[in-house]
Amino acid sequence: MSARARLRTRIAAVVVAGALLVAVGVALLLSNTVELRRDSAAATRSDDHLLRVVDVERSVVDVETGLRGYVITGRALFLQPLYRARAGLPAAERALRAAAIADHEYGRDSEALISSVRRYLGGYVLPLVASSANDPAKARSFAVTLEGKQLVDGIRAQAASLERALSSREAARQRSDHGATDRSITEAVVALIVLTLLTVVTGTLLGRVAVEREVARERSEATSETLQQSLLPSCLPAIPRCELAARFIPNSGLVGGDFYDGFETPQDTWALIIGDVSGKGAPAAALTAMARWTLRSLLESGSSPVEALGLLNSAMLAQPLERRFVTVACMQLREADGHLHVTVACAGHPAPILVPAAGLPQALAAEGTLLGVVAAIELHPVEVELAPGDGIVAFTDGITDQGPQEGPPPEHALAGHPSGGNADSLADALQRLSEAYAGPYRDDIAILALRYVGAPPAREGRDAAASGVVTRV
Repeated sequence: MSARARLRTRIAAVVVAGALLVAVGVALLLSNTVELRRDSAAATRSDDHLLRVVDVERSVVDVETGLRGYVITGRALFLQPLYRARAGLPAAERALRAAAIADHEYGRDSEALISSVRRYLGGYVLPLVASSANDPAKARSFAVTLEGKQLVDGIRAQAASLERALSSREAARQRSDHGATDRSITEAVVALIVLTLLTVVTGTLLGRVAVEREVARERSEATSETLQQSLLPSCLPAIPRCELAARFIPNSGLVGGDFYDGFETPQDTWALIIGDVSGKGAPAAALTAMARWTLRSLLESGSSPVEALGLLNSAMLAQPLERRFVTVACMQLREADGHLHVTVACAGHPAPILVPAAGLPQALAAEGTLLGVVAAIELHPVEVELAPGDGIVAFTDGITDQGPQEGPPPEHALAGHPSGGNADSLADALQRLSEAYAGPYRDDIAILALRYVGAPPAREGRDAAASGVVTRV
């Protein structure tokens, strides 16, 4: 064979080898891309499945909370959250069943959870509600309470087992995704060395994978943000001759337990509450919803702040809270003789700060035991009288608990508040204090600011003069 023939043979062999190598590289890239896209879609279905399990579990907790409140107190107002939760359960069950079908896994476990919930409602809740009016002593008996606790514990255990299975599968899938991504990068580098023309193709494929993963991440963050916002009021009430402002700054982690609310109560009074549930995630969110709506129902029915906090503590102790607790600051407002009379009760929560129009801000002396730990709580409420221009600012401990360093107290941050300022400037002053700490927020932050204007506005009405919720991230 001549030298020219041997050269041609070698060139042909190199070209063939290169073509085979490129083909293998492209095939591997396409295979990994398909796998990543499939896993991305599976992750979306798994997230939806997990969220539906949490919805069913939360509805059962709401039903049990309302049921225990009704059985313990005999007040029909506790039946309202029970009936709301019960009415929403069919839709939650249908959504769970549809998510399990779409997920192609754990359908039997999901059906078992739905069956347990239905047995609990039909065989325990409804008969107990019906018999509670005729024989309340029997409804409060240890045996009946224990039966309900065992049923709910069983449902929660089923839900927890299903959640763990879904989370474990998702963690394994994410590890597999990371490995597939690493392989894709390596193969892309090799393909670029062999043939520069594959750069565009490879970049396009990897770009699509990156975009899809980013879309999935943004969707997950949007789901968490939606769940957090569902625990907060959509707007604050318009309290006559008062200004209100609120701030909520979430951290970058799971759904937290900070909450606040404002609403009208009987006899021309108003209520403001702000609280903090220990922990993060779905269990903390469920307890947050229970605490907020229980307090709202009690205060709207005429209970005083001290009575409402005591009843909430009793309702919490009747539930398996897994060592979770709640701190709350509750304020009841009543206008009389040109002043705003405020009753403040705190259960383990930082005391609100009085900001007079003239004078230095000072923390109120309200203090008390946090809720959900002991049956015999002690609450020491205070009453304060606001003149026109005076204000009160309540907050969660995320304001001061931002790291190991010592920072100025909240009173110091409010000392420079101008006398002509409004509720928004009060909230802004306290938010600036939290931003003065180095590093990211360690905890969620909620602020609720009230300023008594005094002089009636030109047009008075419920839609007139509250500043509304201002949520800042």
